[in-house]
Amino acid sequence: MKRLVLIGLLFAISNTHAGVAIVEGCNLNDGYTIDDVVEHSELMNQIMDAAGYKEKRFGAMIMSPYFEQERESEFDFYQFEYWGNYEIFGNDLNEWFEQGKGNEYMEKLQEMTNCRALNMFSTITTREYPGD
Repeated sequence: MKRLVLIGLLFAISNTHAGVAIVEGCNLNDGYTIDDVVEHSELMNQIMDAAGYKEKRFGAMIMSPYFEQERESEFDFYQFEYWGNYEIFGNDLNEWFEQGKGNEYMEKLQEMTNCRALNMFSTITTREYPGD
């Protein structure tokens, strides 16, 4: 994860207009359900919304496969995480991992799931999500 923080900080210097997105493929460990993972995400929100957390500009989605083009997914679900630019990405990873603010959340998530990063994208927003 330190490598991701370093990458984020390096890109922050050179590319503050491009966003960042990461897709992880995840499988549930025995005894856990997707509902457990969704419920656990509330802890992530509490951590990131707390007064001591400076970088609040982060989005995450849990995506359950509905259909796929070639074959059945090897994953129970995908985790999609995104940041508005590389500076936000670097700031968030610094707080989450380097400062240890995400340790409690990550320990429990790793107990419930087995995830691996599949892709990291540099993104260009062509239309802003207008919100609900």
